[in-house]
Amino acid sequence: MSKYRIIDNPRQENWDSFLNDFASCNLQESFEYGEVIKMSDPNTKVVRFMALNGNQPVGLVQARYKRKIGFGESLEVGGLYGYGPVVADREDKEMVSRELMIALEKWAIKKRILNGLIYQLERSIILENLGYVLVKNFNTYKVKLSKNVEELWRNIEHNKRRNIKKAERQGVKVIKGSRYDHLTSFYEMLKITEKRAGFKSQSYDFFSSFLKIFGADDKVKIFLAEKDSRLIAGVFVVVYADTAYALAAGSYEEAWHVRPNDILHWKAMEWACNNGLMYYHLGSVSEPLPSERSPQWGLWRWKREWNGQLDKVFVYEKIYMPRFRKFILTGARALHAVLRNVETPTSLAL
Repeated sequence: MSKYRIIDNPRQENWDSFLNDFASCNLQESFEYGEVIKMSDPNTKVVRFMALNGNQPVGLVQARYKRKIGFGESLEVGGLYGYGPVVADREDKEMVSRELMIALEKWAIKKRILNGLIYQLERSIILENLGYVLVKNFNTYKVKLSKNVEELWRNIEHNKRRNIKKAERQGVKVIKGSRYDHLTSFYEMLKITEKRAGFKSQSYDFFSSFLKIFGADDKVKIFLAEKDSRLIAGVFVVVYADTAYALAAGSYEEAWHVRPNDILHWKAMEWACNNGLMYYHLGSVSEPLPSERSPQWGLWRWKREWNGQLDKVFVYEKIYMPRFRKFILTGARALHAVLRNVETPTSLAL
């Protein structure tokens, strides 16, 4: 019998108290992030487990998944902005982590969840011994903020400093807000960027949920660049623990010549530095790193001029219910084939 007691749905104050000892870069295991996910998408569910040794919390894990008709898929722990489980630094750390993952898997099978995805900051023998397979890795990129703004300014590349000065000379101003009209302006630019760059961004509800939950503690800032009284770029920043996360950014292409994105992120970093934060998180970078001829080269070249650091993330997967998953996929393929062969009514043909 395990000496650890695993409880589900622990109280937020206990969750927050435990995580206070883990300052760095783990937004996606925060209690508030789970509330954001639930609020922004009714089809997404969140489960939380905490391990206790006696009455002392020694570890926790938060996972999310989408519920469909009778089953769930892709139970995820961590992601681009975090990792899990989170376990106290103790001699039995590996055992605590293992017990949490076993409890999570048993719960997932009971709920008929097809697979699990676990994000880790290093190779995990524990997960591999439990049958998880390393399926991919990628990098995150974050800028370590200096003790003061002057030192931070000296640490970025000369070309970046030149672009920021150019934006200032061209009359670009940056405003900082946290109102819903600021969110609306930002989101309009994000959707334009999405169409231009060919990616799928998060929903408006995702950002508005952050604004409601994290904004209540003044942990959301929307930075907007404007020129000649017109907004031309924006970035949505969330603060958790010692890190400012630039969750998304958008801009109008016709304004790029005045370098609004450079001054926008600089002002966000300046603000974060002045508020005593340690890192500014700039999202992901592929593994291997983009080459000069790849589609992602321009963005990677722009990011690396901030002289930040790369952290590799390892993604593990396990199929919890292989037979059930095969049945579901077979049925889905059969339905797709039927629909593909159905004759389209003439009145609806385009």
